[in-house]
Amino acid sequence: MNIFDRIKSGWTTLKFIRVGLGSLILYSSISEGQVPGIFLGGFFLVFSLVTDGVCCAGNACYTPPARNLNQKTVENTDYEELGAK
Repeated sequence: MNIFDRIKSGWTTLKFIRVGLGSLILYSSISEGQVPGIFLGGFFLVFSLVTDGVCCAGNACYTPPARNLNQKTVENTDYEELGAK
């Protein structure tokens, strides 16, 4: 996906808040002349612009559907006791 497409997509309320807070950190750091704050604000601003803010974007955490267990499989389960003396 193109970087400009990532910036234009996924605008939710939380993304507006994250971009606003990153901009606020960056603006206040520039006005005070604090170099570490400028880096921190720039990081938060760029990070909030190019990410969706969710872990599972792009099916990154896809889990397959659970197996169907029928009643016969559950009834015929053999258990082995471990560590019994």
